[in-house]
Amino acid sequence: MQPEGAYRFTEAVGACQVGRAWSAVDGQGRPALVVVLDGVAAADQRWREAFANAANTLAQTAGGHRYLAADFSAAHPWVAYPPTEAGAPQRLFQTLGMDYRPVAGGSTPPPPPQPISPQPISAQPMSPQPMSPQPISAQPQPVAAATQPTSAPPQPVSVPPQPTSGPPQLPWVPQPWAVTPQPVSGAPLSPAAEPTPGSSPPYDTFAAPGRRIAPVDPPRRSRTGLWIAMVVLAAVVAGGAGVFAGTTLGDDGAAPGPALSASPTVAPFEANQFSLNKPKFEGDLAPLAEPWLARMGGCAADTEAGGPKRPADEKRHVFCRYGGLSLHFGLYEARSTKDTARAYRQQLNLAGGSLAPGLREATRTTGGVSGAAGSYIEYAFKGDDGRTICGVWWDRDDGLGALYLETLCEAGVGGNWDALRDLWRRTS
Repeated sequence: MQPEGAYRFTEAVGACQVGRAWSAVDGQGRPALVVVLDGVAAADQRWREAFANAANTLAQTAGGHRYLAADFSAAHPWVAYPPTEAGAPQRLFQTLGMDYRPVAGGSTPPPPPQPISPQPISAQPMSPQPMSPQPISAQPQPVAAATQPTSAPPQPVSVPPQPTSGPPQLPWVPQPWAVTPQPVSGAPLSPAAEPTPGSSPPYDTFAAPGRRIAPVDPPRRSRTGLWIAMVVLAAVVAGGAGVFAGTTLGDDGAAPGPALSASPTVAPFEANQFSLNKPKFEGDLAPLAEPWLARMGGCAADTEAGGPKRPADEKRHVFCRYGGLSLHFGLYEARSTKDTARAYRQQLNLAGGSLAPGLREATRTTGGVSGAAGSYIEYAFKGDDGRTICGVWWDRDDGLGALYLETLCEAGVGGNWDALRDLWRRTS
């Protein structure tokens, strides 16, 4: 295929599910690298907007890729890079959550597989729908003049598509299934066993009043000191034996448990939360929820009466509270569906830096508690009332479940990303 712009393709250099990258030359014979959105994605307005937003964001980001020219309004949107930006196609398509593969030897690739989903993003999370941010700065200036003027700079991405299951609930709106419990600190140590009446030392006959040794002549007085020492020693031994007997036996003569355990025990409230929450999590959601079971409260599954509405791309959803945080546990039908949902958060990550300073790039890492490998994404977006919401996405490679926790950036954590990161480390 040939683009509708000023570039002529010479050979393909890579492809993914929604597009390809080509070596090309302009009308004056100058080389370029052109990335094209094609197939089903090119006919979907949401994919077109995501493609434009990703290219523009990468162009404005430190260490990103500036492009020479672009036409995001063409039938097959495209963006042209200098040939020195060899990594641009892969980074652009990976930003969209796609698996980009270089073509060996520059041969023409077979038609790329159809997109996993015709939408660049999954259904909206349970939190309010984000509004895409304004472009960070003006359109990047071309470093080499093109023979044909490019189209207007990419417009800000419009509001993402509505989920088929209806608009999500705002995370801070009290729901009948989301009564907010107060967060509970770590389980306290069990109190030490109190002394029992039977633990007092027995009556010491050696301590009875009165003199038990008859008076003797003064020359033998030195033996009195020896007897006194013996009496004192016997009293100490007898008292120690009484204390030992009192602390090792209870009133009924049975040996009680240890007074103070070396490891903390689960307090009654946390134990109750654990027993209430555990039945709600099965299969691939269970390992994600395990570190939270004794901490969170107000949990409700989408299958319960009055429970949360399940997003269209999930087959099971459990909503819980932890202080001011909303916890969303989602189970997906297939790995491809989970990948698409993750790609949506990656888009929010790229666009959220200006909304929530301190937000870090998405990364691959291991859980702080489980040690399981997975994907970690921080993101931010605007709620319906204009306030910014901060979130953390975490999904493990060994399952089809994901956890995304969200809160108001200012009212929830005071803009402190480190607080959210620490909580994730202790519960992943």
